[in-house]
Amino acid sequence: MTCEELLRIAAHIGRGLLESGAEAYRVENSVHYVVEAYGLGECQVFSIPSYLHIDLTDREGRTYANMCRASGLKSADLEKLSALNDLCRYIASEQPEAGEIWARLREIDNGRQYPLPVQLLAYAVGASAFALFWGGVWLDAAAAAVIGCAVGAAMTGMGRLEANLFYKSMISSALGTLLACLFVNMGFGVHRSMIIIGVFMTLVPGVMITNFMREIIVGDWLTGITKLGEALLIATGIALGTGIVLALAG
Repeated sequence: MTCEELLRIAAHIGRGLLESGAEAYRVENSVHYVVEAYGLGECQVFSIPSYLHIDLTDREGRTYANMCRASGLKSADLEKLSALNDLCRYIASEQPEAGEIWARLREIDNGRQYPLPVQLLAYAVGASAFALFWGGVWLDAAAAAVIGCAVGAAMTGMGRLEANLFYKSMISSALGTLLACLFVNMGFGVHRSMIIIGVFMTLVPGVMITNFMREIIVGDWLTGITKLGEALLIATGIALGTGIVLALAG
């Protein structure tokens, strides 16, 4: 394992962690453990939600650096996050060869995604359950389930077009609000607001808000403020989409 190869592996893992929604301190610790596992020198790691920088100083005093940019405003992928964490622990304990690590990384990157029907079912169940939770009746829950499927399909389609979360949130919230208004006018639903709230709970960036608070608590102010800005941007997209449709609907 050479220093250059080790840094490429560590950067690939760190970028995957960042794009999967990991906190900054988790990324820095994981990358540090991977680099330090081979005893090639001392390592320094710095990360924010869209950037990762790794320095490795070998025993002869030579410094190697690797930096990469992660894509911002992507949804969390907790399954990939867990797989990368397991790989980091394996590297730290076993120090495998570079070829084995790259093979496992390709397997993780090409990992199985949940089928579209399962994703739409999750949107439907979440929207209907939240509609009931906030005071809606069973007819509202049924309407929210159908609209949740439509919103999930829109989110999936825009994700394949690589749209960022701001535009995805704005267009999906506008679609959900429009369908809620239509359904209530047709009698398939009683409380328009309960249906809209139930659907919107599937769009709220809950993981991002949780990570923002965690970053602030552990003292990573720069990362925490950045994640707060991303969460507010998504919330703004949801509010804009809803407000435009409600204004047009009178």
